[in-house]
Amino acid sequence: MIFRSLQTDPRRRPAIATRAVTILELLVAVSLISFIILALYQMFDHTQTQMRRTVREVDKFESGRAAADLLKRDVSQMVAGNSPSGAAAVNFFAGTTVGTTNWSAGAFAMTNNVTNSVMTNVLQVAYFSSFDSAATPNNWNAVAYRVASSTNATALASDGLGTLYRWTTNANRFTTNLQYAFFGFPGPGATNFQRIVDNVVHFRITAITNGAAITNGGFLTNTSLPSHVEIELGYVDSRLAERARGMLPNTNAVRAYLSTNVANVHLFRMQIPIRPGQQ
Repeated sequence: MIFRSLQTDPRRRPAIATRAVTILELLVAVSLISFIILALYQMFDHTQTQMRRTVREVDKFESGRAAADLLKRDVSQMVAGNSPSGAAAVNFFAGTTVGTTNWSAGAFAMTNNVTNSVMTNVLQVAYFSSFDSAATPNNWNAVAYRVASSTNATALASDGLGTLYRWTTNANRFTTNLQYAFFGFPGPGATNFQRIVDNVVHFRITAITNGAAITNGGFLTNTSLPSHVEIELGYVDSRLAERARGMLPNTNAVRAYLSTNVANVHLFRMQIPIRPGQQ
């Protein structure tokens, strides 16, 4: 009798059916991969666009915040000189006209076509004194702000768009009144101007005393100081300003274009308390 082993030879494997991938299946796979890649690209592109927009918005407001912080610091340090003459004769001044020059001559009204509201722009000049006990003998500081031409701190912002400049100098108590170095401008103090923020369309500083605003500007001298100072700073972003300046030298076209874009004005408003006291 012949016995046959029932054990399968391990070297022998059952045949596995194989089949080639069809062109249709390959096209479907490639299409799915392409769709996934395209969807990821669109998602990343949208995210990048949003991030760029956020950065632009931050940049728009950052210059205004920096200017507002600087204004707040300077104004809050205002002191009364109680001096009829000398460096500290004038404690505070805010207005539009210095001598015969109206620095607000280039300002204009802006209309919101949606709400039909009107924003009346003003470009003021502000001057005040402060005292630095560590700067002996030149303890007295004069600080001033004005909106002037973006290319020349001595010229008016005639097209309604200007640059906010900060001016400062110091002296001892017996120096000739520091206001003359500013209000007698142009003069030696012209080199003391620093650019703070560009594309400004509105700058107003209002002194408040006993709850009432001093609306006509004027000088505060001797021991007089406001109880509060209200500041308004409005500016437009660089893109809008570039489009407007592209219409020069037609200043009427610039004003007409800007006047319909009041919704694009970034406005900062703050009220700063002034500590009583004198040096």
